[in-house]
Formats: sequence, C-alpha cells, structure tokens
Amino acid sequence: MRRRIASLAHMVLTVALAGFATHAHAAQGRLGHEVVPTFESIRLVVDAARKDYTGSVEIQLAVREATSSFRLHARDMTIRRVGLRSGRAPVAVTHRADSAGVLVLEASKPLEPGAHTLTIDFANDFDTRAGSLYRVESEGESYTFTQFEPNQARAAFPCWDEPEFKIPFQVSLVVPKAHVAVSNTPILRETVTGAQKTVVFKPTAPLPTYLLAMATGPLERVLIPGMSVPGGVVTPRGKTRLADEAVRITPPILAALEQYFGSRYPYEKLDLIAVPEFAAGAMENPGAITYRDGLLLVDPATASLGQRLGLAATTAHELAHIWFGDLVTLQWWDDLWLNESFATWMGSRITNEVFPQYNLPVLDVPDRESPMGTDARLSTNAVRKPVGAADNLDRLFDELAYQKGRSVLGMLETWLGPETFRRGVLDYLRAHEWKNAEGTDFWTALSAASGRDVGVVASAFLDQEGVPLVRAEVLPDGKVRLRQQRFLNYGLQAPKPLKWKIPVTLKYSDGRNTFTQSVLLESDEQMVTLESSRAPAWIHPNAGERGYYRWWVPAPMMKRLAESAASSLDARERVGFLGNAGALLDAGELPGGEWANLLTLFANDPQPEVISAVIGGVYTIHDAFLTPDLKVTFATYVQQTLGPALRRFGLEKTAGEGEAVSLMRPGLLYALGAHGNDAAVLAHARGLAQAYLKDPSTMDATLAGTALSLTARHGDAALFEELKGRFESTRIPGERGRYLSALGSFRSPALIERALDYALQGPLRPQEIFTVPRNVAENEELKDRTWRWFTENYAAIVSRIPEFYVPSLPYTASGCSAKRLEAARTFFAAPEHSPPGTREEFARMADGVSDCVSLREREGRAVAQYLNQQAAPK
Repeated sequence: MRRRIASLAHMVLTVALAGFATHAHAAQGRLGHEVVPTFESIRLVVDAARKDYTGSVEIQLAVREATSSFRLHARDMTIRRVGLRSGRAPVAVTHRADSAGVLVLEASKPLEPGAHTLTIDFANDFDTRAGSLYRVESEGESYTFTQFEPNQARAAFPCWDEPEFKIPFQVSLVVPKAHVAVSNTPILRETVTGAQKTVVFKPTAPLPTYLLAMATGPLERVLIPGMSVPGGVVTPRGKTRLADEAVRITPPILAALEQYFGSRYPYEKLDLIAVPEFAAGAMENPGAITYRDGLLLVDPATASLGQRLGLAATTAHELAHIWFGDLVTLQWWDDLWLNESFATWMGSRITNEVFPQYNLPVLDVPDRESPMGTDARLSTNAVRKPVGAADNLDRLFDELAYQKGRSVLGMLETWLGPETFRRGVLDYLRAHEWKNAEGTDFWTALSAASGRDVGVVASAFLDQEGVPLVRAEVLPDGKVRLRQQRFLNYGLQAPKPLKWKIPVTLKYSDGRNTFTQSVLLESDEQMVTLESSRAPAWIHPNAGERGYYRWWVPAPMMKRLAESAASSLDARERVGFLGNAGALLDAGELPGGEWANLLTLFANDPQPEVISAVIGGVYTIHDAFLTPDLKVTFATYVQQTLGPALRRFGLEKTAGEGEAVSLMRPGLLYALGAHGNDAAVLAHARGLAQAYLKDPSTMDATLAGTALSLTARHGDAALFEELKGRFESTRIPGERGRYLSALGSFRSPALIERALDYALQGPLRPQEIFTVPRNVAENEELKDRTWRWFTENYAAIVSRIPEFYVPSLPYTASGCSAKRLEAARTFFAAPEHSPPGTREEFARMADGVSDCVSLREREGRAVAQYLNQQAAPK
C-alpha cells in the first residue's frame, strides 16, 4: 500500500512539473512538450556548385497529450509539402511560419496520444556567411559545410532545434558522384544513379540538433592510426600533406581523455574536418569535429610553435566536449557555460599532460584577466543566467562562460582535491550519459563525492555577477584577518551587497619555512590562526593563483613580495601577482607610480612567462597612458625594461631552449621593435622577413609573423604588393594569416588606406574581414581611422561577416577616447545598427573605455613622471 501511494504521489508530481515546465517554456518562447520528436530522418540533395538545395525530413513523433496544433523550427525556407500520419492513417494538416523561425502545424482533428509521423519537403538557399548549411568556394572548388550551434539547424532543415530534444538522426546526402560526403556516423551504404550518388549514414546516437554535422565536396581523407575508433583528417582537395601534425597529436590526446574519464570514446568514428570558411575556431560535433582550416592544417615546414600548441589545445578542448556536452548535453542554453568551462579546463589539463613542454599551468594564468576585468564592471552578468529562445544566444559564448567558468572549476578541484573532484565528474557522467543535465546535477554529484556543499560555493561565483576581493592583514598577535567585498573598478558602487563562500588558500613564510593553509571564507570578515608559531614575514592570499578572486595586502608587504618574488613565489604566482597588481591599479587601490615600479621589479625574472606578463604591463602603459609627448620617452622605457630579457634569451632560438622561451620571444621582439624602436631588433626582423619571403622553410617559423609585421611597419608600396600577392596565392592556411596580418601593419598613411580598402574589396573570407583593421588600430589616432572606416562601410561589413559577429561590432569603438565613445553611442542607438545583443555588448565596451579614460585622468601624471625618471640618463 505504501508503494502504491508513493507511486501515485510521484505521478501527480510529474504531471504538475510537466505543466510548470510547459508554461515556463512558453514564457521563454521555447517549444512545448505536447508533441516531441523521437527520431528524425534527413535527406538533402546537395550540390556545392549550386546556390540552393532541396530536402525532406521524416520525423517520428510522440504525442503526449491530445492537441490540435504543435510547433517546430523551420526558418527562412520554402515549405513545399507537409504530411502527417497517425499510424497509417493520414491526418489533414495546415502550416504557417511565424517571424521567429517557428513552423506552426494545425491538424484537422485533435491528435491522440501515441506515435505519429511527420513528413516535410522543402527547398532552401545555402547560407554564405559561415552559418547553418553553407556554401564555400576555395581555390576554384566548391564545398558545403555546417555550423549549427546554438540555433542554426532550423535554418537548414525542419527540426526541434533546442538541446533538450536529444534524439537519434539518420542523414542521407545526395551529392555529385565525384564528391565526398561526411557526417557524424560511418556510411551505411552508397548508391550511384547517373551523375549523382546517395550516401546514407548510420543512425546517430541521441543528439541535439546543434551537434549534427555535414560536409560535401571534393574532400580528401588521411587516416589516423592508433585510436580506439576509426577516424581521419578530412581536408579540402590538395591539403592532405598538411594533416600530419593532427594525425600525430590526436591519438595520445584521446587516450589521455579516455584514461581520465575511465571510458572509451563513446561514438563510432572520429573525423577532424578542415573548413576554409569557419566563423568559430572549432566545433565538437561527435564523429565529425569541424575546425577552421588554419587551426587544423599545419605545414610541417613553416608551422610555428604557437600553431602546434593551438592545434593540440583546440583538439583537447573539442575532444573533452565529447563527454561533457555530447554524451551528456545541457538541458537549455543557460547552462552553456558548463559545456565550455569544463572543456576549457579539461582541455588545458590534458594538453599539459600530453605536452608538458609548453608549461600550460603557467601560460593559463593570464586567461583569467579577461573575465576578471569584465567582472570588475557593472555591465558584467552572471555566468549562469536565464535566457529565452528569442535572446541572442551567441552572446553566451563569452569570456565568462569559457575562462571564468574554467577558473571556478579549477578552484573547486583544488578545494576538493583532484581525485574527489574526478570521482564526482565520473558519477555525473554515469548518471546522465546519452541524456540531458543541468549545472545543479553536476554540483550534486560533486557534493555527494566530497561530502561538502559544493553547490553553495559554486552558485556564489556562477549565479551572481562579479568577482570578490579578499583583503589579508597580519595582526599584531600573528593572526590574519580576511575580509571580502565585491571588487569593482575605481568610482563604481555596487547596486547591491554580494557575498561569496570563497575557498582561500594562504601562502606565507615565517622567515624560515613556507606554509600553505586553506580556509573557506564565508563571512564578511574572518580571523585565521596560522599553523606556524611565528608571525609571518609575508603572506600571499592566493597560493598557486588557483582562486577566482582578487587579493590585497598592505603596500609594504606588496613591495616585499615583489622584491623577493623570484625566491618566494612560484611562476604561476608571479604571473598572477602582475595581473592582480594591474587590477588594483584599475580599482584605485594601487597608485600608478607604485604599480609601474612593481612592474619594473619583475623585468629581470628568469621565467619567460613572467616576462610575457611584464610585456602585458608595458602595453597597459601604451594603451592607457601614452600621449604624443611621451612617445620618445616610452620607447626608451621599453628598451630599458625589456632589453635585459632580450639579452638573456636572445634574438633567436638556441639549442636546448625550452618551448616556453620560444613562445615568449615573438611578443618580446614585437614590443621592442614596434614600441621600443630598437634598431637591432628591427634589422633582425628585416633579415628574417627577407629570408621567409625567399624560402619559408629556412627560418624559425615561430618568428615569421612577427618579422613580417615589424618589417611592414616601415615598408613601402612594393612590399605591400608582394605581401598581398603572397596572401592571394598561398595554399597554406597558416601563411595566409601571417600575410594578412602584415598587410594591417603598414604605417604609411597611404598604405593604411589601401589596407583598409582591401579588407572589404580583397578575396577575404568572412572570418578575416577584421584582421586588417584590428592590426591597423594601434593607437588612438589610428583607432579613430578604423572607426571611420567601420561607420562608412557598415552595411557592406554586416553583409559579409558571420551573423554572430554582428552584435560585437561596438568593440570597433573601444580604446581610451571619450569622444569616439560618444560618437559610437549615437551610431549604435539607431535601430538599424542595433540587432539583438548589441546593446549589452555596447555597455561592456563603453565601460572599458570609461575605465581607461578615468585611469588616464587619475594616474596619467604619476605614470608619466615615472617614465621620465626611468628614461633619464643615469
């Protein structure tokens, strides 16, 4: 009897929750649950030489409650025929499309609960801006590719285009006989009829629409041996020789992920597909991961170290998604962060495990600066926030979803311990494999594995906006007083009080030994009794820089830490120290002169990643404080600050040099050449550029892009024409990027104009349009010029770039100019310049400009005085 009562209560609760969910979905503009798909067959007739295609879908439906109408997605296509069957009996149905890309079907009589079949024939044009199902022309050949995340499958074929509708699909592609077709699963059969062939793929495992993938055209394949499943690298025609690096690095990355997750790769095959026009970097479609060709295809003769690292890190990120995102899929886009945060965290972990020579644990520290910088402004938002179907979902793919979420996960792993954290991850995956889940499900698994309330800690960082500041003061009795508050840039007031539960790890020294001690900071103020019996000589409030929080100690201790950093702090902590000091400058917690002095104290650090952080600080001076009268002084300061590092590490790679040094050197040379006007560096760059243009295989490719860009700064029209010709003729994606970047580096006014014209008139791909203006916009004067170029060509730009780029266009007005900001405010206030998502991006951009203007007004004189003192003859 008790069991029957419990069962009845569960039934009533389920019905009530279903009703609540339906109303919630309706309020968000999402599809209902009265009629849901259980299986979809997709047949497309695709010829990449044409501008349009035709198709049909057959969708098996489960009607859950009697209804006369239901909705699905089908945007901007011609619906030729709609059929509906209940069993074998046809049901008369009418259809209409609304402005939101929803197809509304009305049946002639109520559909009874049970199985039904929906068929739709349609016609459509290929997209031309690297979205949905789109057409590409590259090197005289035509191809088609797909990019469906987050909600572009609906523009390719009728479907339930929301992630919770996770069902099996079967794809059939009718293509020209000479073309290759690729999808998520292996080919089941091929049938040739005249000039066409029909390629039928095996049914997929349950997938949301955003993970479906298709590619057609004169594609070629290189097999990848050594994986637990069959797979290969799929390239455009003539590019297979560039696949060797991907073939080499993919098996060990996959094996390391399988080891961590304790399970085999869960799909039938693994293809990596190179796409010439691709708006994103890569996309985790199971069995058919797509990459921008410049990331995946690496020329063995001219590949830079950065390219090799980029390929390894991207592949690890996308393969991590196979478990976190594909096998277990988010229920709705408000949990997009969990997909991207976890893949970013895991991708870095696995890349470091397989390729430790890159020293990623240190390289990753600066990645926190962007989300922390965003969180220091009032225009920020929570990582996890309610979103509706009509919202601009592309805005969710930001630095908060990737880097803040990754940092929070890393902080939680440190707090719980790696093995406990992994146990929670595995429990979460086992509980939800092949299904959907929410962030709360993940916290529940971690809490169960650790015996701690992980959700309450995570929620403070992810469900509310902002970043905390932890103040640490050593009291006379040797105890440490910790205080927390919201960290905000100078002059900002929080609209409401916020509180976090912060896993804080203190690192301190008593003058003899160094200790670490962890505490959960739960209140506004908390006293900590240190485990050492002696009063600390210094204290670092974020040991290992593993916590997602800013920190503050009194000025004397801050200086003491900086002066002894090489012996007191590890490399992660030294890099983090500089990032944190820059943030304290922005917040008015650290005067400009003191900050500049701290920066200089790190200029002789032996670790290349720390020198990269110093270079970042030099660029802060350039961007926020450099005025025309300081140019000569600044150049001298750059030479004095960065010259010693160049003398230590050298102009070129030496035998036995660590990869971290090689990765740092291009940035060091560029800063000294472009902003220090270092004659030796500029001469060396000219020699390297000449060698590269003569024979790229004869020089260190890691320096090629820097050499070309530095040489272009002082180049003439003849060099411009040569680089333009190289850009248009090269068949190597990595070289293409180098030449295009160099075209934006010329500083002759006439050549700047030619470069900006070329950005729209040349044979650039959609994702390349902003490469030239981004490189032109070096200082405020040139930012004004690129802003004018943008406003004069707005319509042409918007018609060419990928659709999801458009809301981010306000960043073309970024910098340190209040006048340009006001011009942008007027420009983007016009409805025709403000599609959904633009207003939010403008607010973030405007906050950045306002902070820079405020910083310059507040600290400009002190920083100028410091520069003049440093540059004065000694």
